Amino acid sequence: MNEQAELMRETVKEFADKNLKDLSLKVEREGIPDIIKEKIIEQGFLGSTLKSEFGGAGLDPLSHRLILFELAKVSPSVAAYVFFHNDIVLKLLSDKGKKEQIKAVIGGKDSYAISISRLTDDSAENKDNEVLKRALNSKSNRYLDLSENGVVFSGTGTAQKINDFKPLGLRGMGVCDFRPSDREEVGKKEDLESILVRSSGDISAIFLGITEGALDNAIEYTKVRKTFNEPLKNYEPVAFRIAEIKSELDMLKFALFAEDCDEIMLLMLKDLSASLARKATKYALQFHGGYGYLEDFGVEKYYRDSVALNAIIYRPIEDKKFLATKIYDGKSGYI
Repeated sequence: MNEQAELMRETVKEFADKNLKDLSLKVEREGIPDIIKEKIIEQGFLGSTLKSEFGGAGLDPLSHRLILFELAKVSPSVAAYVFFHNDIVLKLLSDKGKKEQIKAVIGGKDSYAISISRLTDDSAENKDNEVLKRALNSKSNRYLDLSENGVVFSGTGTAQKINDFKPLGLRGMGVCDFRPSDREEVGKKEDLESILVRSSGDISAIFLGITEGALDNAIEYTKVRKTFNEPLKNYEPVAFRIAEIKSELDMLKFALFAEDCDEIMLLMLKDLSASLARKATKYALQFHGGYGYLEDFGVEKYYRDSVALNAIIYRPIEDKKFLATKIYDGKSGYI
């Protein structure tokens, strides 16, 4: 990394250590506090890559990856909150030139619920009665939804948090039912797919941040946890597995944070980063034994969130088709 990128990494790391570490358990149990969202806005993390004409900070893609990486190390939910708004909501709105809506997001006035699955009330006679079921981000006043006919809609409405439903992952964002009061088209399915491809580096950064956060926890725990009067780190299967994951992680970080990382490499990195996150968080959980499943130890969230993100934003089949087309310079992998 160049000097400017290293300075950005240190700045975000300091922010995460100071503002998120002590609140990470509260984030998992109660959601992202408003004070954290306010500080994220103050730091310019929302709209970080947008041009100044939209009210953004105009940072380069590498800086944005570093923001997501350092946030994910401490709180994957906070990193996901920033990602969904920056990489999906704001990109769709900027492509449509929605300056006022963009400024409302960057300024903290608007927060979006992101539809996970969409169910329509069969008894509804008009679209005003439609309800988005299981949308991420329970503290929201706007929504983003991909309809069945391939149109991406946005609008205002009311979010109702589902208190008796504990989601597998991204608990800090919360899950809600969202009832829209109006809607407008902000893109097509193809636009959303294109954005997810362009966001490969940012998605990789979150996965690698999750990996490093889980790995750091596992390293510290295996130093002090003993069995048969020996620290776990002294046992070959533990030490070798940690070393293997650390090696893979450092190689992927080296590639991801290189200045000349192109679209094809970023797509490859996303696939490898998602796989490593699943593996690393699973072993980190296992090394903690039964304690790993307790929220207080702060390691189980990494496993849950890596699985959740894999289900929501990682599209292995579509990505491999896209990658194969680029490699063969034409249609391939369709039989």
